[in-house]
Order: sequence, then C-alpha cells, then structure tokens
Amino acid sequence: MKTAVVGPGALGCLLAASFLEAGEEVVLVDYRPERAALLRKQGIQIQTLDGAQKVVHVPDDLPPEAGVCQLVIMAVKAHQTRAASRSLPDLMAKDTVVLTLQNGLGNLEEMAGVVGREPLLAGVAFLGVTRRDEGRVVHAGAGAIIIGAPPGSRVTEEEVQGIVSMFRRAGWDCQAHPDIQTLLWDKLLVNVGINPFTALLRVPNGVLLELPEAWDLAVAAAREAQAVAQAGGVPLRGDPEERLRQVCTATAANRSSMLQDVLAGRPTEIEALNAQVVARGAALGVATPVNYVLTQLLRAWGRAGDMRVG
Repeated sequence: MKTAVVGPGALGCLLAASFLEAGEEVVLVDYRPERAALLRKQGIQIQTLDGAQKVVHVPDDLPPEAGVCQLVIMAVKAHQTRAASRSLPDLMAKDTVVLTLQNGLGNLEEMAGVVGREPLLAGVAFLGVTRRDEGRVVHAGAGAIIIGAPPGSRVTEEEVQGIVSMFRRAGWDCQAHPDIQTLLWDKLLVNVGINPFTALLRVPNGVLLELPEAWDLAVAAAREAQAVAQAGGVPLRGDPEERLRQVCTATAANRSSMLQDVLAGRPTEIEALNAQVVARGAALGVATPVNYVLTQLLRAWGRAGDMRVG
C-alpha cells in the first residue's frame, strides 16, 4: 500500500526510512518547501540502535504533490495537528486509513473534525528516537508499536492486521490491540509524569529517580491522570508510581520529547499532555492541581521566548 508519513520529525523520518528499506511505497509529507528540498537532497541520516550510520533517500513532497495514499500516518507534534489535518483530504481516497502515532490526547478529535472518525486508527509508539537536526535522527531505544481502532472508527480488523503486517515487514514490533483508548491513557500517564519534569530540570529520564522532590510530584501528576481516566470510564489499573519507575529505569539515558523541544527552543506538547488532564478533570469534577501548575509553567516557558537570559 502507498503510505504517506506526515511530519519529518524524529519518528516520521525513522518510520518512513524503514518502510522504504522494506520495499514499501512511501512518501514523507512536509509543509515547508525548503525543508522538503533539503531532505530530498541530503536524505535521512540515521544512527541505528547499534551505533551505525546510514542515509536513506525517501521521497519528500508537499501535500498536494504527494498524491493519494492508502495509509496516512500522522507523526507531527501535537500542537501541529490542526494545521496538518487540513492536508488530509489531499492525501485520501474513499478507503484511506489515517493512523495517529502522536503523543497525548486531542489528536483524534482534531483529525475527526476534518475527515470524520470512520477512517481513523490510533497508536502508541514506545520508541526512543531523537532528532539531532533536520533529517538527522538517532534511534536510541527499541520498543513496541501498538495500534487499534478508537471509538467511532469503521476500520476493519482485516485492515488493521494489514497495517500491522506492514510495520512488521519494516522490522518493527507491532501489535493490534482491541482497547487502544486505555493504552493512550496509559502512555499519557507516563508522559505527564516524566516529560514536564525532565524538560524543566533539563535531565534524562533516569535522573528523576534520584531527585525525590521531583519524583514525588511526578508520581502525583500521574495519579491525577489515572483518577481522571477512571472518572471518564477508562479502566486504568495498577500503581502509577511503579509504572513510572519501570519506564524511567528502562529509558534512563533517554531525553524525553519535551526535553528535546525545550533544548531546541521549540514549542512543547504540554497542551496534549498535562493540559488535557486538567481540562478533562475539570469537566469530570476531578481536581488536578499538580498538572495545572506544570501546564502553567510550560506555557509560561513558551511565552517567555526572547525574554529568557543566558
């Protein structure tokens, strides 16, 4: 199937390159003509898990020129979803499936506002991947990619399995899951505990385990997320502290995506993470004071811009 990967960031570049190497027809979709031209010229430069270097030349086009595809994978940052969703009709036929592998919540709603819920799939990618520069990525950690049909989707089980098979042919540990909503919340719980603290403190994931003041607040943020999920009918079980500990231990050297954004001076995904917990908690009558403070701090960081010193 012809696949469009929307967003030439770390994950988008890595996925697109892997599909091409597996013999799939793929196009990387960008909204910036100058970056598309750069990637066409230099290719995608990848540092693999074993430290090797390779360059993969993936076709890179703007949405109108990319053409109609059978699968569209949304891999832009969450704050870019609304703008990127406007390009979906240019990439879609009647039977096209759209899969989001983005962080946080709210992405499905943004896409559904343009193309409806029927063609949508959601997924979570437990991968370590860092963007060093335009088209230069480091595959830092292996992990599973899990996809499934969210409420309102009419994508069939057969279609889901076809997409799973494509990911597996490209070398990914990919699985289908019947309750993708719970998995989205499970990853959100981890992200709201790890991402803002690593970004604010500018430390790798594992350092949080050595900072009790930050660790206690990270656990509190995750517990608030679990309470909101349960109030909304999502059956998140288990101990959030143990879940955070597992992830921080397994990804100790990783820089969270929010830390990468802060270090690069880019907008963060706070609106799709902790801000979602706050907004949904308010609607359900669940207090979320830790997530509120974290949301406000990262919003203030974004607004400070050139006012920062040093």
